[in-house]
Amino acid sequence: MITSYLASAALSALAYITVASAEPLQYCPIEDVCYQVAVPTSSASANGGNIYLQLRAPTSYSWVAFGTGSAMADSNIFVMYQDGAGNLTISGRTGTGHTMPRQNTNTQLELLEGSGVTNGGETMIANVRCGNCGAWSGGSMSLASSDTNWIAAWKQGSAMDSSDPGATITRHDSHDQWTFDLTQGTVTSDTNPYVGARQFDNNNRGGVGQGSFADPGTLILGHGIIMAIVMVLMYPLGSALMPLFGKWMLHASWQFLAFLLMWAGFGLGIVASQRIRLDFNSTHTILGTVVVCLMVVQPVLGWLHHKYFMKHQKRGVVSHAHVWYGRALLIMGVVNGGLGLKLADASRTFFIVYVVLAAIIFAIYIAAAIFGESQRYRQTDFVQELYLKELKAYKPTPIKDSDAVGQVQTFNVPKTPKSPEEADLASSLKEYESMAVEVEGNEGATSANSTPAAIEDWLVEEEEEEPAHH
Repeated sequence: MITSYLASAALSALAYITVASAEPLQYCPIEDVCYQVAVPTSSASANGGNIYLQLRAPTSYSWVAFGTGSAMADSNIFVMYQDGAGNLTISGRTGTGHTMPRQNTNTQLELLEGSGVTNGGETMIANVRCGNCGAWSGGSMSLASSDTNWIAAWKQGSAMDSSDPGATITRHDSHDQWTFDLTQGTVTSDTNPYVGARQFDNNNRGGVGQGSFADPGTLILGHGIIMAIVMVLMYPLGSALMPLFGKWMLHASWQFLAFLLMWAGFGLGIVASQRIRLDFNSTHTILGTVVVCLMVVQPVLGWLHHKYFMKHQKRGVVSHAHVWYGRALLIMGVVNGGLGLKLADASRTFFIVYVVLAAIIFAIYIAAAIFGESQRYRQTDFVQELYLKELKAYKPTPIKDSDAVGQVQTFNVPKTPKSPEEADLASSLKEYESMAVEVEGNEGATSANSTPAAIEDWLVEEEEEEPAHH
């Protein structure tokens, strides 16, 4: 029984020694750029105290950074660069989001033995003791956790040659995020664990886990490409399809595809901003969110415009609202793309390409809009233009003298009438004088001796009859 107990205790002690004697954890995001962490057992037990870090990179890098946290914002960052005298500067900084980290003088950092420019001037190595890395102004980390978040960034270029811990650093070329299982990086002694340890290999050691599904830089790049295609190319060209071809179904299908891509790009931007803790702390993110949300109204206005036009065969108030509302959102979207390039600290070349491409597409859109308006004006006066066209094309047939033949009668001068003779005039007068005169009322008389008809006296008053008595 006692023997069994002693054997069990020995195995437990051996296991403890084995775990406690584990070498530092190492993660190399790219070749020759590696980061190591070691936690003394005393620090792990107390969840506080010293931890030991190592940053290693070729001297072809201007600076290399290592930090605790899940994103740049509010993280605890350690930056390594050459001091210009053959040694290194280690700078404790606090991440502030998508801007240069600020120096944090509260971080307790010390360069240890083995630090400097080594390997024939080809490699920078910083062995660092951090006395308070378990907690900082932006967060905290359990030194006995099996799932701790770490970040890194690096910048190739000439040496900074500065001993100032607050020196200005340029934007990184790339960055990475991962997790460490600190229980596998525990060391027994609270001393520099990197003296005599394995160096110059690119193998990941210990409990190293990858971060989220994509690097924030990749997400930001995808967001920028998709939104630039949507706002600078697809929406303007889709708007130009209607005046150029007059096919509303083609226009609606194109714009709906752009609408879906816009939301995909917006989603990438949201995830990326959360990863780097940018949120709504910049004009780009605020304006972009406003534009995307307002764009939801545009398909509704387009449908109402289509219904109105099909019914009235002309534009109405809703039609002009659809057109000018969309144009305003396009301008805001293109401007916000420029703000995004500025926020991402893009090179001057990217700005020039973006502006030139936007100007070309803008010119194409303006030309299409002018063409569409001219076509619409022509269709409005179609009958008048057709009438004027026919009038201008009409050429009358020249008139000839022979055209009247068979169309009109020949004019013949009438004969001169004969004048009456004087004898005839005398006999005619004599005949008139001998004619009997007819008197009104004597038409029925049989002879001249008949009794003349009585003439009614119209002046005699008629006697009134007496009314009958009831």
